[in-house]
Amino acid sequence: MLGHCFCHLPGVGPKSESSLWDAGIHTWEDFLCAASPPVSAAKAASMRPGLEASREALEAGEADWFAARLRTANSWRLFPHFLPHAGYLDIETDGERDPVVTAVALYHQGRVTTYVHGRNMADLEEDLARVKVLVTFNGKCFDVPIIERVLGMRCPKAHVDLRFVLKSLGVSGGLKACEKRFGLSRRELDGVDGWSAVLLWREFERSRSENVLETLLAYNVADVLSLEVLMAHALDELLLTTPFAARKSVAIPSMAENPFAADPDVVEMVRGVVQRPFY
Repeated sequence: MLGHCFCHLPGVGPKSESSLWDAGIHTWEDFLCAASPPVSAAKAASMRPGLEASREALEAGEADWFAARLRTANSWRLFPHFLPHAGYLDIETDGERDPVVTAVALYHQGRVTTYVHGRNMADLEEDLARVKVLVTFNGKCFDVPIIERVLGMRCPKAHVDLRFVLKSLGVSGGLKACEKRFGLSRRELDGVDGWSAVLLWREFERSRSENVLETLLAYNVADVLSLEVLMAHALDELLLTTPFAARKSVAIPSMAENPFAADPDVVEMVRGVVQRPFY
């Protein structure tokens, strides 16, 4: 999709981009090869260097170069080209004002990796460096600032925040509500939410129960596995707003298998925490 994109160029907004598409200028090459592009001579002269630089950046695989130039609403255009290098991420914290990052799940190139406070959290930095495009839900407001401020780690600048992408399609609410909109189910983890994750960590600190920790990790990983499916659904709908839907088919993947299993007794304990607090 990046090769069809013009709105990352200075002075080119959505309406200008649509006008180019309507005029048959569908790719950078179409514009660069056109004897008289459907813009003013001055505008064409200002756009050509940007398109040449775009071509070089794409060939070099510089996702961050495009991320610095795309508006948040158009960040999804990074995704098709950089799909093999996308990493889906979600964090959990202890819920305090000055938070501790208790667990992180990263799904990258078909592999789920988890990071736990006090065990292997430092490994996250090296693994994040391999991710070219980060996909989160509300990560621009929560996950990324906390990772960078609390853990002191750098996240990729190329970042697709599905909260804003889905909202542009009229799908709003939290991650669980968006999952239901597209028919995704948490099954045994239904009813477990972000506050439950805080409670699970507190219970793990108290009891050191590996069953509690595994339940927390199962919840954390479920978040990132659903992101892959939601990203595909969003991309499918967004392509319908362009002239390229017929050429750019999107396969909706099945949810990958969660390597962690939630303990039913622990889940039931969390669900009943209002009646039976355990911390």
